[in-house]
Amino acid sequence: MENSDKERDEKLVELAKVQGDFEAQVLKGMLESEGIEVAVGTGVTPNILPFTVDGLGQVKLFVKESDLEAAKAVMRENEERKRDGEPQEFEGSEDPENPDDTGACN
Repeated sequence: MENSDKERDEKLVELAKVQGDFEAQVLKGMLESEGIEVAVGTGVTPNILPFTVDGLGQVKLFVKESDLEAAKAVMRENEERKRDGEPQEFEGSEDPENPDDTGACN
């Protein structure tokens, strides 16, 4: 019980600012797939202002302080893949030539 209280009370730190909710949700999913919990925060509802004006449409990603270095490493790896033009790998796809084939049994 004591350990879960410490985890719950652990300080959240800002990991990144991104442009819009879509990018935030993609990055959140990527980090969570690595076992890193992510909180998303914005000061403006995207439906009211769906673009960035002096940071008003930015979305912030927060992680536990103890996960910060691991989260930064995942983000760096993702940026390197994008920069190098490497295709993104998605779990479940059996055939990279056929993206509709998820490998799931129907």
